[in-house]
Amino acid sequence: MTDDNSADGFSRRALIGAAAMGTFIAATATAQEKTKRPEKIAIIGTGNVGSNLGKVWAAIGHTVVYGSRNPESDKVKELVKETSNGATAVSQAEAAKGIEIVLLAAPSQAALEVVAALGDVSGKILIDAMNVMSFKDGKLVEPDDPLGLAARIQAAAPNAYVVKAFNATNALVMSGPQKITGGPVTIPIAGGSPEARTRVSALTTAIGFDVLDMGGTEALKLVEHLGRIYVAYSFTHRPQRLEFNFRTWSA
Repeated sequence: MTDDNSADGFSRRALIGAAAMGTFIAATATAQEKTKRPEKIAIIGTGNVGSNLGKVWAAIGHTVVYGSRNPESDKVKELVKETSNGATAVSQAEAAKGIEIVLLAAPSQAALEVVAALGDVSGKILIDAMNVMSFKDGKLVEPDDPLGLAARIQAAAPNAYVVKAFNATNALVMSGPQKITGGPVTIPIAGGSPEARTRVSALTTAIGFDVLDMGGTEALKLVEHLGRIYVAYSFTHRPQRLEFNFRTWSA
């Protein structure tokens, strides 16, 4: 048992408190059938996360521009063909130009370098879907970082609106949460701008997820903790997987 005055006790109380203050948003059939506001979304990274989210967002009416280090590669060209609604692929720096919503789905160790390469991202919503993982003696451990990746991205791009999301689920699940897992799946999010969180929540519920809005920048690292819990369970219990299914209630 952990003493409530310890660092672990503080983290647990902070997590519980943030969840209690959060807003729960459920996916609806209507939202999944037709998006109310078609968006143009730049997706930086064409790995499993970027590819799956790009395909499902395009399928419900959003326009996707993939940002890749190798946009002319056969792999990326095939991805563009598999993505509907006029998807395109360009360089990472070109992808974000003139687009308000940017999904960051690159390797986490390159995150700050990628953000810098995007140029001026003032006024853009940057969705941070990345997890920083540290290992010691073959085990997943908490990274030695008092700020966290999302906070560092926000510091590097102070005039952008960073929203942490999609880091606490599996890329495969993004293609259909209910179908893949057999039940509801909740995506925790956090970010300093309520409007940005609302737009990201709409993109999330539209593809079948529930959303737990954890709040502002103070909750960014809490969402990163949830991502590491997700990965740690999958790492130690393969092939069994974990999905979050949060609900809120009033005391």
